[in-house]
Amino acid sequence: MKRMSAVVVGVTVALLLSQVWSSSSDEENETVTILAAASLGPALEQVEKQLEAELDQVDIRVVTNGSGALRAQINHGSPADLFLAASEADVDALAPPVLERRPFLRNELWLVTPKGKRCAVDWLELETCPRIVIGDPVNVPAGRYAKSALDSIEMWKQTEPRLIYAQNVRQVLTLIEQGDASAGFVYKTELTEKVEAIQPIPSAATGPILYPAVRFANRDNVRHVYDRLFDEDIQRYFLEKGFMK
Repeated sequence: MKRMSAVVVGVTVALLLSQVWSSSSDEENETVTILAAASLGPALEQVEKQLEAELDQVDIRVVTNGSGALRAQINHGSPADLFLAASEADVDALAPPVLERRPFLRNELWLVTPKGKRCAVDWLELETCPRIVIGDPVNVPAGRYAKSALDSIEMWKQTEPRLIYAQNVRQVLTLIEQGDASAGFVYKTELTEKVEAIQPIPSAATGPILYPAVRFANRDNVRHVYDRLFDEDIQRYFLEKGFMK
């Protein structure tokens, strides 16, 4: 009986120790936080899975939104190790010191309408589109690029009363897919079979659509994740979504 008790006690102690070791292991996991433009979200889901599989005891945390909103969060103290923005302007306006900054990706702006409901066949002829959705130019680079394009042909003031502002470019796409707007401007990387892709907007009108990548932290795993974003096997996730180098 005493021998059986000793075995039970031994097993119990072993289980308790394994729980302590497991808990300690979990606590030692390092989190690398990436704040990224909403348009990068689908590709980053795949990147997150691959890098977490590669790195022992590292959690990749991805937060997506409009670049302007994320920049404001960073400037107000939100934790961020890396920032992948959809505009140079949002990186230029960062308050925290930047340790490294590199060109990351490029994109293209397109005019879209709901599937089977073309209100226009050219972005120069939007008079027949009663409700046009764009990202809020204050916080959403895609909205700024759309405004620049409309300004370039002196159509902003004419179009403004018919505009709906979205919080990010993914929301623009959703409103078009649902038919809640008659036209909108989204990135090439947002195009789906649920919308009519009318035409790309010339870069001369939008200006270059550049995605810079920024690193704030100097920890080993942060540097590793940052560098991996530029490797071919990781870049392919973005290129498959329509991004350009």
